[in-house]
Amino acid sequence: MKKILCFLVLALIAMACAQAPKFTVIGNIAGLPDGTVYLKQRVDGNTVNLDSTKSVGGKFTLKGSISSPDQCSLVLGERKQVPLFVENNEIQVTGKSDDLRNITITGSASQDEMKALDAKGAELNVQMKAFYEKYNEAKKQSNQAEMSKFEKQIDALDSVQTAMMKNFITGNPKSFVAPVILQRIQYGMEADEIDGYLKKLSPEVLKSAGAKSLADRVTVLQSVAVGKTAPDFTQNDSINAPVKLSDVYAKYKYTLIDFWASWCGPCRGENPNVVAVWKEFNAKGFHVMGVSYDTDKAKWLKAVATDQLTWTQVSDLKGWSNATAKIYGINSIPANLLLDNTGKIIGKNLRGEKLREKITELLK
Repeated sequence: MKKILCFLVLALIAMACAQAPKFTVIGNIAGLPDGTVYLKQRVDGNTVNLDSTKSVGGKFTLKGSISSPDQCSLVLGERKQVPLFVENNEIQVTGKSDDLRNITITGSASQDEMKALDAKGAELNVQMKAFYEKYNEAKKQSNQAEMSKFEKQIDALDSVQTAMMKNFITGNPKSFVAPVILQRIQYGMEADEIDGYLKKLSPEVLKSAGAKSLADRVTVLQSVAVGKTAPDFTQNDSINAPVKLSDVYAKYKYTLIDFWASWCGPCRGENPNVVAVWKEFNAKGFHVMGVSYDTDKAKWLKAVATDQLTWTQVSDLKGWSNATAKIYGINSIPANLLLDNTGKIIGKNLRGEKLREKITELLK
């Protein structure tokens, strides 16, 4: 009897496995060199391999199962990737290896949704590219008036594009494309705004990897919101001496944690503003602690010297893997937090005149 029950259990398990929804990605990419192709997904901030196989004559087949539709990466070689919405279905991928932008993908409803949305934004992208080219020409000629004009036009188009994406999210709560779009536009958003969009999504969509990742980000951002105590951390300065955040802010009335990098153009553009405020208010109790997202120490220190950043500077030289990126939820720079001498966060992302106005108000 026990043997019979055991056999039945095993049979049921086998049937369940056989009936589990699966995906099949069939590729036919002309001109693709023979080699290994991969299908990868981002889960909890890490890249996982869904499947890999050998490509012969540009043909390959990838198989597996995915819990919910998600945008993955079809890796066809070094620097050759195709974004692909994978769902448990048969998906055909055809095209040419030297024209991956025009790859044809069929069999994925979510991919069709994404394609339609991208098509709506295509004209905006063309206009934006034209303005970027004009902006760069004006920059070469140091024509500030023209630069400012084109920058405003770029910002206006970006606002239109962002509004279109927001409308898609709110208007398509059952779409698995929605959390992917939200990931595109959440840079600079605070916890309440991201959470507001998540709450509009259906329960099934909220189970997707993208939605779960955004929910985790909301939790992190809530922990570093205005009014919270800044998480403590220790990193080395330019002479490899450890510097603890709490030791720094305890010495001053107000401390600005400034997240930046030598390779970040907007950061370098903002540095003169921070320098000016530091020079004016340092003697009155204002200090800055720079946290660099560099990986090259020589370039970091050269930028510090060139921009005359005479305040506390630290870095673990791990780039975007800097430990503070995870605990503070930093996914774009420049970024900053203003702390009082107890470590309480009293301001975020104060740049240009906003930083001067805030410090003036506090130290008046």
